Amino acid sequence: MESYAEGVASSTATPSEDTSLLRDRRRRHSYHAPRKLSCDYQDADTVFIRVELFLAELERRMSWIEQYRKSHMDQIDSSLRRGYATLEAVRDQCSLASGELMGSGKKRAKILVETLEEGYNEALATKETLEQKAQAGVRLMESFLSELESRAHAIHDRGIYGTLDDGWKAMDSKLVHAREVVDEGMERARRARDALRENIDEAIRLAQEKRLITYADLPDPWRVNPHILNGYRFTTSKVECIHSVFSFSNEFVNIWSHLIGLIVVLAIAFYFYPLHTNFHLSTKADIMIAAVFFFAACKCLVCSTIWHTMNSIASQSLMERFACVDYTGISLLVAASIVSTEYTAFYCEPTSRWTYILLTMCLGIGGIILPWHPTFNRHDMAWARVAFYVTLALTGFAPLAQLSYSRGFEWCMYFYAPVVKSITVYFVGAVVYASKIPERWKPGLFDYFGGSHNIWHLAVLGGILFHYCAMQDLFTNAFQRAQGECPNLTS
Repeated sequence: MESYAEGVASSTATPSEDTSLLRDRRRRHSYHAPRKLSCDYQDADTVFIRVELFLAELERRMSWIEQYRKSHMDQIDSSLRRGYATLEAVRDQCSLASGELMGSGKKRAKILVETLEEGYNEALATKETLEQKAQAGVRLMESFLSELESRAHAIHDRGIYGTLDDGWKAMDSKLVHAREVVDEGMERARRARDALRENIDEAIRLAQEKRLITYADLPDPWRVNPHILNGYRFTTSKVECIHSVFSFSNEFVNIWSHLIGLIVVLAIAFYFYPLHTNFHLSTKADIMIAAVFFFAACKCLVCSTIWHTMNSIASQSLMERFACVDYTGISLLVAASIVSTEYTAFYCEPTSRWTYILLTMCLGIGGIILPWHPTFNRHDMAWARVAFYVTLALTGFAPLAQLSYSRGFEWCMYFYAPVVKSITVYFVGAVVYASKIPERWKPGLFDYFGGSHNIWHLAVLGGILFHYCAMQDLFTNAFQRAQGECPNLTS
């Protein structure tokens, strides 16, 4: 690698010497033949060292490009201007952390990633950890540098020299504008973070003074329903969140409706269901399907109770994780309810039965895992979330075509009749919840009781109970069909 002194000496070289020097540089510079980055480093310290080495190279290579362009280049391709501005922004921002004695590698890697995310988030979106994002960022900037250097040599080889100040002045003004845009975006992001921190601190102070605060007092990420105006909790303590279960707030009904509902479902599962005639006629597989439904119902109610208990925690990351807990409970309940209908619809047809059940179970497991992945929760992935949940719900109707063909449409309507009540209750509750009725009509009147979310919770509990009754009817019909269609069924 060429020494720093050589880089400085080139600024005073004659035109002929400059041409020779450029030719030699193109042949000698190690940073004109960048190291391959085909292997990702797994160790965090190694990654941060790699970032430090790259930033050192970036200083030298950017210095050469800037020095060379002022002497020999009159234009830069418009496709490279954005990359050039980004390289300058990374170099300048990272130089601010170079004086730290401890942790400068990690901090500079973080600055590098944050700077690139402003304009090239799509290149880093698939990476999860800081180390992975830093490596991807280094590769991206290495491509910018290589292209800029090759373009400089290409222009030199074509013999473009002379008085080119006007062209470079125009290009410089555009680069300055691009850099100002990047800096402005970074400054806006910093101001937003500072403002959010101040809002959180103020909300905590108000909650400590008054216990309950208003919608206007909440920081933006905690604002969900603008028609519920009062009764919000806000605290930094998980213990205080748990204690607030026993105090009055606008989440009191949401918490206790599903907490009491959990007790009801457990009573049905362990007391009333074993007393039912179907329980004594059931095989082990039948009981297992019923147990899966009861487990999913309880999990949904528990996850909902946890979310509404902990959604007042003054940490955005924790609050979002508890929201994911609620999503997983909903996904599992939907999947388990569908499985019970598929199992009884094809009670005497094991191949079709397990094909549909496995499909639904796979989607249900996906609904448990996907909410925890940052990509799945990105704003631009809303279409994917909608498509997933619609697909999960539609699997419940997938057997209709086969059953209509093999048994007739009237038989299908008769078979699915018991689940109409639960589907109707779920649907009406979802419409009320989405439309924010009735609090939309009279904001503030339904802050503590009777709001759309309270109604949705009652609908979920009602849907579970109605589906339990429907499941018993489905099993009764299945047992009757089995006597004539599959009397020797042992599954």
